[in-house]
Amino acid sequence: MVLKIHPWRITWRYLLVYIVILAIAFGSCFSIFFKVDENGSVSFASFGVSQGIFIAIFVGLFIATYLMALFGQKYIVEDKYFIVKRLTREYQYDYSNIVFIDVEKSKRKNMVILFSKKSGLRYLLGDKEGKLLETLIKKCPNTMTIEEFRRAYPQERY
Repeated sequence: MVLKIHPWRITWRYLLVYIVILAIAFGSCFSIFFKVDENGSVSFASFGVSQGIFIAIFVGLFIATYLMALFGQKYIVEDKYFIVKRLTREYQYDYSNIVFIDVEKSKRKNMVILFSKKSGLRYLLGDKEGKLLETLIKKCPNTMTIEEFRRAYPQERY
């Protein structure tokens, strides 16, 4: 069964990250958008080709990376494992290796928080219907409560 990630979760994450990157880029390219007079006063530079190219590159990169994230991430659920596919990379998680699932927080935040013996603590974005979490609850035989998890793995910061 193939499950798509909820598009709203990806949209908010990309918008937040992209606004921070955009602020850093505009700050580093201060001289393109602002000019400083002889008196030391700062004013907007007249809009020209360099500003248009700069803005077009950033808008194009945002749209391209957003579409790749939106259509390039999915979960593939099998009988003994599930796969997280991100563009060209695939991460396989065996149900028998998953020892902890935070069901309460996962339902509240529409994501899957799990701990695997081999890969450690993972935060996965939730799918549209929440079927990944339901499948993990049913198919993972070795899950612990949060108290047992903290006693068994005290070095993990959760």
